[in-house]
Amino acid sequence: MQTGIEPQVSPAIVVRALSARFPKWTIWWGEATMCYWGMSRGRDGALIHVEARSAQDFVRQAREMDGRTSPS
Repeated sequence: MQTGIEPQVSPAIVVRALSARFPKWTIWWGEATMCYWGMSRGRDGALIHVEARSAQDFVRQAREMDGRTSPS
């Protein structure tokens, strides 16, 4: 019998997958906040950051930030 609940994936595994997908980002899991966090540098050298409740939200935000900071 399926309950419709997906198995939980370790945040450490998710962080490794996100880090492979976004190599210019430093990514970690916040135990206290229960969020994925990431920092990177924009073209101008300014730090940019992401806080996301899910891996999917992290991907969306990081792509958006990278789009804002990529060369024209």
